[in-house]
Amino acid sequence: MKKHIGFIGLGRMGYNIVLNLLSKKYKVIVYNRSPEPTKKIAKHNAIPSYSLSKFIDKIPKPRIIWLMITSGKPIDDIIKKLIPYLSKNDIVIDGGNSYYRDSIRRYNELKKKNIHFIDCGTSGGIFGARHGASMMIGGDKHVFNKIKPLFRDLCVKNGYGYVGKSGSGHFVKMVHNGIEYGMMGSIAEGFQALNNYKNKFNLNLREIAKVYNNGSIIQSKLTSLLFNIFNKKNYLDSIEGTVPKGETEEEMKHLEKLSNMPILNQARLMRVKTRKKPSFAGKILAALRNQFGGHRIIKK
Repeated sequence: MKKHIGFIGLGRMGYNIVLNLLSKKYKVIVYNRSPEPTKKIAKHNAIPSYSLSKFIDKIPKPRIIWLMITSGKPIDDIIKKLIPYLSKNDIVIDGGNSYYRDSIRRYNELKKKNIHFIDCGTSGGIFGARHGASMMIGGDKHVFNKIKPLFRDLCVKNGYGYVGKSGSGHFVKMVHNGIEYGMMGSIAEGFQALNNYKNKFNLNLREIAKVYNNGSIIQSKLTSLLFNIFNKKNYLDSIEGTVPKGETEEEMKHLEKLSNMPILNQARLMRVKTRKKPSFAGKILAALRNQFGGHRIIKK
């Protein structure tokens, strides 16, 4: 596989994936709706483009184009603009949080034009994007096999896999997000209980987070982030106990209808309720989201 790739979308995740690719000696041709991130990453030897036509011209055929932009209409809009420039056997990869049914539709639309479409669920947050992510890949297996080295280069060891036919990558990532909601909700409500009894037992929440994160059954990336949060002086005190609405929340409503997921339902509602009644659990949730994904927090 040639180490040339086109990349559209230089937000928090996209920018760091491009840095990851550049560190692996890829020639990355970049395009972003606003020019500032393009100019910035060009300083790291990405090849800048400021129009889609010039972007396409710089990518050798058959092209590999990675999309890392907001799910929904923005993906459809960019694909619609790309189609006139694409050629037979070009490969478009959607690495964002698209709804799986939309990914199946896009696959079928592009297949009619002999263009390949791969849906790739991406996990690992900003750190993972830069240093080694986790990726769940769906689409035609022979297309996956052609670009398998790309996923190998972007991910931690054993951190990627072909999970099934078109739509499966984003479906598996949607379920992953549902599990994540439940895990984060459980951690948040647990520390809400600890905080409620903090004075009664003179509890040291930082010390508890440290213990939970070393050798306990619940040790995880999330408890590691939580320990880091407690190590940031006055960080929790500086934010509201409110969880801003995220990109995946509507998707979680769909997932709740697809399967019996009462834990996900309660975890999602926990976030929603913090917008009317801020809580310590809301602080934990907001802080965790900010730490792994750079998601917005509301300052006091």
